[in-house]
Amino acid sequence: MPATKGLLENQDVTLKITDGIWFLENLQDIEKISTSSTIKMEHNAIIHCRKGRLLLEVGGDKQIKVHAGQLLLVPAEKLFHPMMVSTDVDASSLIVSDNMLRTILGPQIGIWNRAIYMQETFVIDGERWTNVLRDHSLAIFQGGDLRLGHELTMSFLRTLLLIVCEQLLSQESALVDIDASTDRDKVLFNQFLNLVEHEQHKRRQVSYYAEKLYITPKYLSTICSRVSGKSPMRWITDSVMEQCYSLLKTTNMSVKEISNQMGFPNPSFFGQYFRDEAGMTPLEYRTGKRK
Repeated sequence: MPATKGLLENQDVTLKITDGIWFLENLQDIEKISTSSTIKMEHNAIIHCRKGRLLLEVGGDKQIKVHAGQLLLVPAEKLFHPMMVSTDVDASSLIVSDNMLRTILGPQIGIWNRAIYMQETFVIDGERWTNVLRDHSLAIFQGGDLRLGHELTMSFLRTLLLIVCEQLLSQESALVDIDASTDRDKVLFNQFLNLVEHEQHKRRQVSYYAEKLYITPKYLSTICSRVSGKSPMRWITDSVMEQCYSLLKTTNMSVKEISNQMGFPNPSFFGQYFRDEAGMTPLEYRTGKRK
């Protein structure tokens, strides 16, 4: 089994902008990754495909096509499996930690979370504005040392990320525009997503997360339904499955070890749970025997 890989391994092609933010100009790592490799993203990545095309599997089960002029958004902790990279691909990547993403976006972080986790929007169009923004940044930052360099960098990155959020808003469905959720609902829902995402033993009951949010399980179910149209248990199950996909693809852990780590009572129960959700056994998924 391939070991977990990160996009930041090759320091020769990585420019550290500031703590929690990196830029890869040519994305050499993607060209070096074979189709059998699977990456576990440690940070959020915004990949700009300037030329060529990419076919990737995101999250363990979703195939995503990215063409020239488009941006691929990969949230932290997502599986990222390049399936096909054209020989003429030219792409760069901005990599941002969760903490930095929240710091830069502020209250607009909800737009990112809603698009990525609720609607699973991973590709947006950037053809009309990325080149302009790139030329603008080069004109500013290639002029030598700047006395306000850090402030300019953070301002530029905020502009870029807000444009990404604006693009995400334009792709939202009409259902989101007419939802009946309150601001408090959205705050609690985002906190719930964050708890689920970072919980080590993900297979927990709804009551476990409700207790951490100091609300009742019934109220958590109401919030999730209002904001996302999905139950909290569906969100928990999706997160469990994504972690299972990751452990099966990026580690040598046995099915029994994965079952124990995920909190299942025994491997048989885990195997049936996985089959019900994925339509195949854990070993069939690991060996690529998709049905």
